[in-house]
Amino acid sequence: MAPSNTAAHTRLELCRRFVATVQHSTNLGIEVLETGEDSVRCRMPWRAELVGNPETGAIHGGAVFAFLDQVGGLANACAIYPDYEITPTIDFRLDHLRPAESGRAVIGDGVCYRLSSQVAFVRVTAFAEGLEEEPVATGLATYMRMKIPRNAGREASGE
Repeated sequence: MAPSNTAAHTRLELCRRFVATVQHSTNLGIEVLETGEDSVRCRMPWRAELVGNPETGAIHGGAVFAFLDQVGGLANACAIYPDYEITPTIDFRLDHLRPAESGRAVIGDGVCYRLSSQVAFVRVTAFAEGLEEEPVATGLATYMRMKIPRNAGREASGE
């Protein structure tokens, strides 16, 4: 898919830049792998400090939740592109289906399936890397759309 002529960055670049500026995303080690018109795929590496159950080595459910919330927000950014909006979480329902396997990264897919004028609706799925047919968690989320005036950044920079 070709980026818009009016966009300063591709969807992928925009998502990667956003992740790099959010502290909890960098702490989780989130990597944006690919983007689509209304979707994103990200990766959260397995690390010992993210383990919730020392006996099994499974990543903590809270880390999976935070990861998928970020994935959902990035799916919004893809759907709204080339515009940019702040999209804080209104509601997030996540079903933890099974533990994330020890030693395996978690892959997260997000799809923004509907944009209303004020709310974005997203489906998310997480699975252990290499085991896409066995989800770790699935969920639905809604995000508020807070529009940013097109010239807000230019006015602040004196353009």
